[in-house]
Amino acid sequence: MPARPRLAIFAKAPVLGGVKTRLAHAIGATAALEAHRQLLLGTLARLSPGSGQFAPELWLAGAGGEFDVWARWLPVRQQPAGDLGTRMAAAFAAGVTALVGCDIPALAAGHVDAALAKLAEAELVLGPTTDGGYCLIAMREPNPGLFQNIPWGTSGVLAATKAAAGDRALALLDRLWDVDEVASWRRWRACRAQPATAAMCS
Repeated sequence: MPARPRLAIFAKAPVLGGVKTRLAHAIGATAALEAHRQLLLGTLARLSPGSGQFAPELWLAGAGGEFDVWARWLPVRQQPAGDLGTRMAAAFAAGVTALVGCDIPALAAGHVDAALAKLAEAELVLGPTTDGGYCLIAMREPNPGLFQNIPWGTSGVLAATKAAAGDRALALLDRLWDVDEVASWRRWRACRAQPATAAMCS
């Protein structure tokens, strides 16, 4: 039986003052840390081993801390040094097929499975976010050029990545939203308080 494609879940280790720094300016470092922890725990639960046609791995930037316990259920790896693009390229060079972030409340195993299925026709699959970035990237073969000269942390990430892809066959998933500033943080909190509000949370 062939091995399942590897999925890297990228996250920063939960360190006070080191996560969700933009959000922390508005809600404080402690609340931002707790948001980061809960978002990551939710992502790990939705993308747990056996939830889809992939083998999840947690790739942490910084000390693992409490999330080392997840090594009981899935591999926990250390992100290498370098900027985000360098670290993402390294994950694909290490054999990962797909990579996701940890702050997308609606991201589920079905999105990852859909991306992997699209690789039958496309060389590259991206899951756009409403802020102009992307929350998921999958590709048939490692391509470091997709992570070079990208304006990380800006609204131009998706456009720059599509430009870097050139004439490669590209497929896009449905657009999702991430929790990165106060409005989306409030939306996420409302979703957790009233899970039945599907339209707001999808």
